[in-house]
Amino acid sequence: MTRFIIFIPLREQYTAHTMKKEHHYGRLIASLVACLIPGYVALYLFTTSIPGWYSSLKKPDFLPSNLIVFYAIIIIFCLLGLSLYSIWNAGLNHNEVRAALHLFVFTLIVFLLWFGSFFFLQALFFAFVIMVMVVAVMVCTLVQSLRSAVTSAFFMVPCLILMLIICYANLQIVLLNSGLPVWGIIP
Repeated sequence: MTRFIIFIPLREQYTAHTMKKEHHYGRLIASLVACLIPGYVALYLFTTSIPGWYSSLKKPDFLPSNLIVFYAIIIIFCLLGLSLYSIWNAGLNHNEVRAALHLFVFTLIVFLLWFGSFFFLQALFFAFVIMVMVVAVMVCTLVQSLRSAVTSAFFMVPCLILMLIICYANLQIVLLNSGLPVWGIIP
């Protein structure tokens, strides 16, 4: 029996941008703050909609309580902050790392848009479309991070899993509340 060994040479760009051993506590704090500020906005949008509109929605059975969702939002944004720190610490002077950073920032912005469209505009279908975009951009960010800042992928994978769950829950809420306006309301 003949064995075929496939040899794929690693280019320098795949190995040179791993996380440096030194720790920058200022970068860590700045990364966490940069992600927790949008997280605070997301929590505000979530908590202000709980007593009224959100509590009247039909929700799927697998959706956890509002308190668990509250803590999951905090965890997501903390993980995103750690991921941002890992990308930043890999060295922004490399094109691959800068591309990962740009994709990461775009992911954060689109994710914040989802919170606005779901909880502020109450546009369930529009929010679902945005969440599909969030998942797609997060996958692109994850792939780019694996090419440039591998450590950040350890924080992005749990975020991606939670975002997939949010996407599925959003779809189920759209299907269970089919009588609501597609594009939401104008507050």
